[in-house]
Amino acid sequence: MKEFESNYIEKLIDIMKNNELTEVTLEDADKSLYIKSNGFKPVIKEKITEESIQETVVEEIEEQVEEKKNLVPIVSNMIGLFYSKPSPTEKPFVQVGDEIKEGQVVCIIETIKLMNKITSDISGKIAEICIEDGKPVEYGQVIMYVEQ
Repeated sequence: MKEFESNYIEKLIDIMKNNELTEVTLEDADKSLYIKSNGFKPVIKEKITEESIQETVVEEIEEQVEEKKNLVPIVSNMIGLFYSKPSPTEKPFVQVGDEIKEGQVVCIIETIKLMNKITSDISGKIAEICIEDGKPVEYGQVIMYVEQ
């Protein structure tokens, strides 16, 4: 059984806000979703079972592993804001398709007004950058993938 995806729920909430709806109920044979707006704070109640959560997590992990077989992740070792450039007027440290070497700076993570340079542990080609410039990054979150 596949559950409703979080971005689907977020879109429903936006539709509710934009159209001043107070309640939305969606039902399927094996899942249901009820959203009720309390002013600007919608309350979400979804029928979720432990089995469905496990199935969803396993499916997502299997999909990610299949897509990223030959890719090596560069992960954040801190919490902060991701910056792809040394300053707003300069070009990015790396872009998709760039060849990088071990030890090369690939981005900056700002934490408590400190700019921390993040370096690559591997050499290869940038396959994907997973975070938008200026967005928050969590400890252990994948910043980018490198193809070896």
